[in-house]
This record gives sequence, structure tokens and C-alpha cells, in this order.
Amino acid sequence: MLLKEMNFRDIVDKYLYIDAVGMTQNLGSIFEVTEDATGVLCYGYIDAQAGITFEILCCAVHDAAKKTLKLLHGNDEQLAKIRLSELLEAQAAVLPSEMPRLSEFQSKVAMVQKAYKADEATEAMRQLTSLDPARLVTHPDIVTVYLVRGDEAEAAYVLLKEVREVNIIGTLLSEPQAATGLHKGDEISFFLVRNEKGIMCMKVLDK
Repeated sequence: MLLKEMNFRDIVDKYLYIDAVGMTQNLGSIFEVTEDATGVLCYGYIDAQAGITFEILCCAVHDAAKKTLKLLHGNDEQLAKIRLSELLEAQAAVLPSEMPRLSEFQSKVAMVQKAYKADEATEAMRQLTSLDPARLVTHPDIVTVYLVRGDEAEAAYVLLKEVREVNIIGTLLSEPQAATGLHKGDEISFFLVRNEKGIMCMKVLDK
């Protein structure tokens, strides 16, 4: 499956094999790379600033005909990462956590988990499946919110902050062009609506 087609919950906190022949040949200074290397073993997580990111654990050789995946040697001393935004068209497969040899990378994965652990409010926002249609593919903590004034609507990116009883709170990441009175960095409240286009986030402004 293409990475851009996968839900972020199928990527975050998971081990994945990513088909990326071209990338492997650039990793020789960090990892073992063989001529038949076809991709990389990665661990997916969310960087609050950069969005979905993959920690590269080692290069790998995938044989589709034999249905085998050979993991090459990793490197506990150096970190190597790549953003989902650079791999949207890549084929990927989630690997079972009990797969042999994955335990070899546990120390590096634990370090990543500790460094990028989210607070409770952020984790709660990530569990809200109702927000999924509005989330950015590459950054699930950011949603598109429509700022509506009368018959006009302007799309803006908003960083999710918390859920309250009747609305959602977030921070404007872009400077609105038409929605006067709002500015980048402002905290706004908005709500979910369902219409003929599906589910979307909306904030109604005073006329």
C-alpha cells in the first residue's frame, strides 16, 4: 500500500518496511547496504514540529517472489530519519511487532519514544477519529478549518490543542487573508459539521 493511502494510526508506533531502493544507496555511511537492498526498516512516530517521521533502523532486502524480508545490520550510534512528506508515493508494509530481530532495535526505538512522547491532551486529540477527514496526511495534529463569514469561507491550517464539551481549540498556523480580525498564532475555537462534502471543521465569524 502507498504510504499516502495509510491512516496515520497504521504508521505511528509501528515498524514498517518501506520500498525505497534509491534511498538505500545514500545510507552507506550509516548502515550496512548491499547491492540488492530494496528498502528500509523504519519506526514511525509524530514529530510535533515536522509531522509524521520515520526513524530508519536498517536497510533491508525484500524478495517479493519468495516473500522474504532480510534485515541488514543497523547502527545504534547514529540516528537517521526521513519525513512522510518525502515518501508519500512509496510502497510500505506494517510488520508484526513479534517479527524476529525487531527486538535488536528496541533501544533506539525507546529513545525515539521518550524524545517524542506527547502530552495527554495531544494523545486525546489523536484518538478522535471524527477529525480524521480534516487532518493533514503528513501531520495529523494539524487540521483544515474553514473560517466562515456570511457566504464566504476561507481555509486555514490549525494546530489542535484540546477538546472541550462543545467545541475544539487550536492555534492558527497561517495568516487569514479574508477573515479580518484573526491572525497567525491566535487561539480559536471551532466545531465539526457534516454536509454534502462530508465532515469538516468550521468556525463561524461575526459579520
